[in-house]
Amino acid sequence: MRKRAAAIGAVFASAALMFSATPASAGEAGAQALSCKTSAGNTGGWAECTGSGQWRAKAVCNWESDKYSARVDQKSGTVRVYVPDCTISIERVVVELL
Repeated sequence: MRKRAAAIGAVFASAALMFSATPASAGEAGAQALSCKTSAGNTGGWAECTGSGQWRAKAVCNWESDKYSARVDQKSGTVRVYVPDCTISIERVVVELL
């Protein structure tokens, strides 16, 4: 019974994270003058960065390999990139600097 309750709690906690837009941390995007935010839904999501730098978005999928967007060589402005959909569910979207 405790295992079931823990599993249900984990599902609700994951769901809360999936539907919130979160800014990238300073360590992720600060080195290249980028300010980024991400969002994840049921199986997919996006990353949006403002500024300049090279980056890509990673979908951290549950129960399968992570999936990556195309690389972005951003000179200025704001760019939104969608990650490939996960098959079952997505945990979060992360911005990776290149």
